[in-house]
Amino acid sequence: MFQKKTILLGFFLLSTLLNASTMYSLSGVKKVYPVVEISARSVPAEYKALAQNEIIAIAKELNIDTSGYDSTSLALLVNEKNINDTTLISMRLLIGETVIRASNKENIFALTYDNKESFILEEIDEIEDKFEDTLDSLLTKFSEQYKEENKPSIKTTISEHDFASQMRYETNYDEAVRKAKKYHKNIMFVLVSNYCPWCRKFEQKVLMNPKVDKTIQSKYIPLILNKEKDKFPQKFNSSFTPIMNFLDYKTLKSYKNIIGYNNKDEFTYFIKKDK
Repeated sequence: MFQKKTILLGFFLLSTLLNASTMYSLSGVKKVYPVVEISARSVPAEYKALAQNEIIAIAKELNIDTSGYDSTSLALLVNEKNINDTTLISMRLLIGETVIRASNKENIFALTYDNKESFILEEIDEIEDKFEDTLDSLLTKFSEQYKEENKPSIKTTISEHDFASQMRYETNYDEAVRKAKKYHKNIMFVLVSNYCPWCRKFEQKVLMNPKVDKTIQSKYIPLILNKEKDKFPQKFNSSFTPIMNFLDYKTLKSYKNIIGYNNKDEFTYFIKKDK
């Protein structure tokens, strides 16, 4: 009971304070502890069991183990807000787990997945349909992302240390500039860091895709550097990684930057349209 209260407290604090866009991933999630907490007064208490069963069912479909307690929790939080005569029901699907902070190696509780949908409750007799539809939408998005992020990589034999050489990326800023000016091609500058799972995921799931790689090699001089090891102009430094800067080969100024694995769709769209 103490463990469950601690988990719920952690979820409530994080879901209240965390409003910025964050890079979430479902890669490698193999076991979760399902949690449902309904604080909305308009939602019947028996919906808790319904939601719990739906979460377990989708987890089973994805081969995610839900038996017994686990420190990784998949939680549905249902809240209610009344604005004048309008009742807004918010449903939030979260994964909370203990992770290691890279800077000091301390264990911290963090959200590693977060998705939210809401609906306006106009008539009390429509609560069942709207609740089920919203829950189904949340779980469908969860399922689609999980399937996408847990597909086998096309090239699984390339290690982190061999990525640049195998994928033909430059690892020296000055050399990339020299080639860019020689071949009149802009630079695609990928900045990564130590202990950055999102960087590795971006390499594996996006940059190693054959179609994406073909576009990159045809349009750019690709450059990948580690912010903690390699030399580069500090104007391109960032506290968030991975970050992709596209540099004009004439001015060496960034004309576009895209931050994070969660913006992978923007990245692939941009390189297709970039002239």
